[in-house]
Amino acid sequence: MTSAAVKSQDELVNTALADMRAALERMNPNLISTDDAGWQERKSAQTRVALLEAAVGCLANSGYSKTTTQLVAASAKISRGAMLHHYATKSDLISNVIDYIMYRRMETFYGEVSKLTDKERLAVGAGVEIYWRTVQTIEYQAYLELSVASRTDPELRKVFDKKAQAFDAFWFEQLPAFFPEWADQPREKLLLARDMIVVSLEGLYLNRRIMAKRERRIAVRDFISDAVLMMRDRD
Repeated sequence: MTSAAVKSQDELVNTALADMRAALERMNPNLISTDDAGWQERKSAQTRVALLEAAVGCLANSGYSKTTTQLVAASAKISRGAMLHHYATKSDLISNVIDYIMYRRMETFYGEVSKLTDKERLAVGAGVEIYWRTVQTIEYQAYLELSVASRTDPELRKVFDKKAQAFDAFWFEQLPAFFPEWADQPREKLLLARDMIVVSLEGLYLNRRIMAKRERRIAVRDFISDAVLMMRDRD
């Protein structure tokens, strides 16, 4: 590849990542205060973040049914009154937690992808490993707990499904920014590759204790990476 071609590819990637950063900021639930915000606004934002982080931990470690506003307030070391000021009900809290979990998962994914070299992104299928790391986070554990709980809780299911479907669509729309080499591929091919990765890796996570040998799990991920690269390069 000529130096001009390399420069052109670098510019393409940098532009795509800049676009992704802008899209991610638009997705930000405005929980993190900006540098020019007033003291009270920053303090309020810090309290909300502390509560949402505590809620994520409670969901992952204690489950949905035991995640009460009292438990979250205690975990965040925030008064009950301050808790109710920001989130008056568990439903209000959980609705915001879903947004926060999804924002954090995409932020983590974006941060990892932006560090990839061209070789890692184009030839090794490193994106598969990055997604695998996102399903091992506490945010994903909380997401999984909400997903399971929504099966038998109609009120939660109504909120969770709507937000999860919107997040899924948003993530798919941003994939060409994450991986610009897919930009000229048919959308159907990209969607199929993405769905295979999500379904396979989330299923692998659920079966990780049964598939106890690390080498076995690595072999599955390598197979997925090879399959995705074959799909991308096949006419």
